[in-house]
Amino acid sequence: MIVLVNPRSARWNHRIPLSVLAVASGLEGKYPYAIVDENFDHDIDRTLSTIMSKQEVKYLALTVMPGPQLVRAVAISKKMKAAHPHLIIIWGGTFPTIHTDTVLSVDYVDYVVSGQGEFSFSELIDALEVHQPIDNIHGIAFHRDGKVIRTAPREFVHPDILPPLPYHRVNMQHYLARTYLGRRTIGYHSSYGCPFLCGFCAIAAVYEGRWLAKNPLRVADDLLELQKQYGIDSVEFFDDNFFVSEKRTRTFAEAIAGKGIAWWGDARIDTLMQYSDSTLDLMRTSGCTMIFMGAESSSSDTLELMNKGGTQTPDLVLEFTKRIKQFDIIPEYSFIFGSPSTDVDASIERDIQYIRKIKEINPFAEIIFYVYAPVFLPGATIFEEAKKHGFDYPRTLEEWVSPEWQHLDLRKESATPWLRPHHLIKIRNFERVLNAYYPTVSDLKLTAAKKQFLRMLSGWRYRRNFYTAPYEIRFVLSKILKYRQPEIEGAEQYA
Repeated sequence: MIVLVNPRSARWNHRIPLSVLAVASGLEGKYPYAIVDENFDHDIDRTLSTIMSKQEVKYLALTVMPGPQLVRAVAISKKMKAAHPHLIIIWGGTFPTIHTDTVLSVDYVDYVVSGQGEFSFSELIDALEVHQPIDNIHGIAFHRDGKVIRTAPREFVHPDILPPLPYHRVNMQHYLARTYLGRRTIGYHSSYGCPFLCGFCAIAAVYEGRWLAKNPLRVADDLLELQKQYGIDSVEFFDDNFFVSEKRTRTFAEAIAGKGIAWWGDARIDTLMQYSDSTLDLMRTSGCTMIFMGAESSSSDTLELMNKGGTQTPDLVLEFTKRIKQFDIIPEYSFIFGSPSTDVDASIERDIQYIRKIKEINPFAEIIFYVYAPVFLPGATIFEEAKKHGFDYPRTLEEWVSPEWQHLDLRKESATPWLRPHHLIKIRNFERVLNAYYPTVSDLKLTAAKKQFLRMLSGWRYRRNFYTAPYEIRFVLSKILKYRQPEIEGAEQYA
C-alpha cells in the first residue's frame, strides 16, 4: 500500500493537488494507494494512523514546496518514521529537487524523486518491491554509506504521452471553488516548464529552459470532459507560461469558444505584446478574463539583473497595459521588491511611482506584491549578486523550518540581509493604501458599497502620496473585511 500526501500549504490550499494526482497516474492499475490532502483533512495524524492500522503501508510519499508546506512535510515525516521505522518515505516536488542534499541529510527521508515523478516514482516502487537495484532508475536520489547518490537525470516527458490524471481518486467537490472566474473553477496543467531562465524562478532551476506543451485540442477536450463530469465552468491554468505560442493559444481559444468556460493563465508581457489584435480579441471571446504577468520592476537594470530575458522593458509594460485594456482582459502584474541593490530605498520609491503610473493608464490592472526570495540557480546573475550581498541558504532542514525561513515561498517577508524592517514597512504600507484605493476584483466579498467605502477611506492618502502608518486601512482590510491577497490565496475565493 502506498500513501500519497499533499501537506497543508498556507496558500492556494483549496487547489486540486495536481502534483499528487500526476504521481498517482503512474500507479493506476499497478498498486493500491490512497491520497491524503491535509488541506481538507484537519486531523492527518489520525487519518494516517487509521490507514496504517487497516492496511500494510510500505511507502509514504509527500510533495513538498518550500515554505509552510515544507514545515508540514518535515513534521509528518518525522512523526511517521518514528512510529513506523520500516516505513519508506519518499519526497518529490520543487524543494527536494533543488535542495536534494539537504533533504537526504536527515534520517526520516529515504528517497527523493526529482522533477517529473510520474515514471520515476513508479519505477522506484517496482524495484523496491522485488529488491532490484535502483541505480539505473533516472531522476532519483538516496543516501548510501553516508553519501548522497544521484542517478542520471530523467529526460522530461512530453505531457501528450503522460497517463491521464485519476480525478476519481479525490473528492472533486473540494476543489471546485467559487472564484472571480466562475462558480466551479478547477486547476489544470496544460504545459510544463518555460523557455526563459529568469534568475528568481524555481521553474528555471527545475526545467532549465524547456517548455513542453499539450496539444491544445486535447486540452480543450479534457476541459469539456471535466465540464461534463463535474460541471466546471472555469479553469486556472497552472502552467508556468501558458502563452508561449500564439498559434497554440489561438487553436485552444477557437476550440473552447462558446463552451461556457472562463479561463486564466500566466504569460510574459513581451510575448503577448507580439500577439495580433485578432488573437487577443479571440482570447477574450473564448473566456480569457485575466492574465498573470511579471512586470517585476520599474528598472531596466533590475530586469537585466533578473535575467528577465526577451525584450521586456518598463516602457513596454506601460504600452501593453494601455493596449490590453481595449480587449477587456485584466492584466495582473507581479512586482518583486528588494532585489540586491546598493540603494534599496530609491528602488522601492521608483517602483511605487511606476505602479501608480500603471494604475493611471489602466485602473483595472491588478498589482501583486512580492519580496525577492533567492532561488538556487547557479550562474544566475541575481543569485550570485545575492550571495555577494551576504545571502546564504540554511544548511539543514531544521533551519529551513525555523520561523524566519518558513514563509520564504510566500515571498511576503524578507530572507535577505539588505532588506531591512523599515523597507518592508514602506512596501506594506503602500500595498495597503493601493489595495484600498483599487480593491482586487477577485475578492467576491467586496460589494460595490464596500469598495466605495475603501476608496473614500484611502483617497486622501493615495492622492497625497502619503502611506505612513495607515492603521485605519489595515484595521478595515484585515479585521472587518478580511481582504484577500491573490498572491497568497490564489485566484480562487470561496463564497
